[in-house]
Amino acid sequence: MRESHLRRHLDFISFIQETEGYRMSDRSEQLARDVLDDDLSGDEAISSIMDFHRLVTDGEIPRSTDGCYPGTDVYINYFGIQDPDFLDEVETEIVSVRMAEILAGPQEWEFDFEHLKTLHGRLFDDIYPFAGEVRYIPITRRTVFCLPQYINTMATQIFDKLREEHYLRNQELYEFVDNLAYFMAEVHALHPFLDGNTRTMRLFFQQLSHSAGWRINPSGTEDSRLLEADIAALEGDYQPLILLLHDAVEPL
Repeated sequence: MRESHLRRHLDFISFIQETEGYRMSDRSEQLARDVLDDDLSGDEAISSIMDFHRLVTDGEIPRSTDGCYPGTDVYINYFGIQDPDFLDEVETEIVSVRMAEILAGPQEWEFDFEHLKTLHGRLFDDIYPFAGEVRYIPITRRTVFCLPQYINTMATQIFDKLREEHYLRNQELYEFVDNLAYFMAEVHALHPFLDGNTRTMRLFFQQLSHSAGWRINPSGTEDSRLLEADIAALEGDYQPLILLLHDAVEPL
């Protein structure tokens, strides 16, 4: 892969992680680089991570009503990790590798709900039992996301509308950005997974943008500005997100 393309992908992976509070270490970046450059397969990189951290998978995965270990807010994971900082470190490395693998792989996708679930599964399947699965409990974070019993119905409406809009292809910049902001807000409000929603969503919409002849360039975009724009869009005010996307979206 050309260095300019490789650097662009690494910057995007780092941006996605950092907007959610996950900081890529030099090791994380090098593993993602090796996968992008085809020096390592995704599975080889994951094996390297497990060896480095001396991780082994638990034989039996416990269950709980909220998906967390009892008395904690740490999600049940295949490694039995209950230290949140250590889990964040491992998760950042694994998700960066899988994101690199996806970005370096074939880019022919059906931009429907199944694709979103597939992306989530590929990003988190090495770590969590709930990867790719629609959540079964309510989630509230500064707003109430779609209730679990309505997720599939709302997803059908959102992705049917996206298909009717021809996946935003053949649109001029202003029309594309307006529509992109709308669908980003709708999928964000859907929040269909127990965790990892925003990282999955940002990767989905980068792929969608590529298929429409655009890309989202995160350089110069501040984490706090994006967070506030996301929150405003959830509350029905798309303008901050539209303004941010006008700064970030550029032709391929």
